[in-house]
Amino acid sequence: MKQFLFLSLLLSFSTYLFSQDIIITKTGERIEAKVLTEHKTVIKYALFSDPDGPAQFIVKEKIAAIAYENGEVATFESAKIDTVKPNPETIYKNIVRFKPLATILAGAVFGYFELGVHYARYLGPKVAIPVEFDFFAMTNVGAGVALMTGIEALPLTHRQKSGLYLNGLIGIWRFKGVSFVANVNIGYQLVTKKGFVLNANLGPRYHGLTKKVDLRYTIDIGFAF
Repeated sequence: MKQFLFLSLLLSFSTYLFSQDIIITKTGERIEAKVLTEHKTVIKYALFSDPDGPAQFIVKEKIAAIAYENGEVATFESAKIDTVKPNPETIYKNIVRFKPLATILAGAVFGYFELGVHYARYLGPKVAIPVEFDFFAMTNVGAGVALMTGIEALPLTHRQKSGLYLNGLIGIWRFKGVSFVANVNIGYQLVTKKGFVLNANLGPRYHGLTKKVDLRYTIDIGFAF
C-alpha cells in the first residue's frame, strides 16, 4: 500500500513536486498545499490554490504521506500519534452526607442531638437538588423528625475541590404535631478525588411550631459517587 501511494504520488504529481507540497491521506485524497507548521499530532497548511486563505489543519493519523516541494517525502503510516487523554478527575453527580455528631443549637444546652442523612443530586457542576432527613432528640422533651428539600450550590469553585457551600431547605417538622421548617446554611465543603466528603455549615433555622429562629451548626461527613 505504501509503495502504491508513493508511485501514485510521483507519477501523478511529478510536475508539481517542486512547486508545492502534496498531502495524501489514508483514504487516497490528495491535497495540493503549502505546509506551514508541523505539530506533534497535527499538520497546519494552506491550500495551494488559496495561499492567503485561512489555515487548514489535519491530524497526522489521517495522513499516509507528504511530498514536499523540495522533493522530500515523509510517511506517517507507522507513526504513533498520542491522543488527548481525558481529565482523570472523576466528576461526581451524587453526594451523601451523614451527621454522626451532635448538632448544637446556639444558646441551647448540651441536650439537643441530631442525626441525619443528606442526599444531593447535582444537575450541573455547581448546582444540586438536596433531600435531607433528620432525627432529633431533646433531653426530657422527646424526639421528632424532619424532612426537607430545596437547592444547594458551590458558587466559588468546582464541587470536586474545596469551596464555599450554600443551601436553602424547606420541609416539614414532626414534633408534637406537624409544622413548617426552613433552614439556610453557609459553610465549607470538601470533596476529595477519592470521593470523601467533609462539610461544615452554619445557618438560621425557622420552626413553624415555635415561630422562632435558632442557629444550626453541623459537621457532616460522607461520600460522593
